[in-house]
Amino acid sequence: MEPLVLRPRRALLTASVLSVVLLAFCVVGWLAVPVETRDLFTAPQLVTLVLFIVIMIGFMMSVGLSVVRADHTGLTFRNGVRTHHLDWQEVAGFRFTENDPWAYVLTDGDPDQRPLLGLQRTDRARADAGFAALNAAWRQAGR
Repeated sequence: MEPLVLRPRRALLTASVLSVVLLAFCVVGWLAVPVETRDLFTAPQLVTLVLFIVIMIGFMMSVGLSVVRADHTGLTFRNGVRTHHLDWQEVAGFRFTENDPWAYVLTDGDPDQRPLLGLQRTDRARADAGFAALNAAWRQAGR
């Protein structure tokens, strides 16, 4: 079986653009504040501001960098910062209706479904094609 890799293009593009915009606004905003006011900030306050920006960018990029991989060993998917692996025997099917923001893998265990953030509805026809390829890979694996 040829490995299948699915990534959310629009989510990655959106996360990248918003991260750049957030960073640019923060820098411009900081430079727009008078020097006398900037001097009033303490080191812990500056660290808190920078940490907040890093967390916001990290959160956006973690969603944008989600991925779904299907190969002969099973299904591996990263949602945000967590990576999961399911053997094909654990996969009971997939769900991706018109109202779902992303695809779901259905399992026989607990939980009985998990989101696949690497396959998002915002990618439209590309997402539908990816979902069809994922189902084909699952069937080819013997399910």
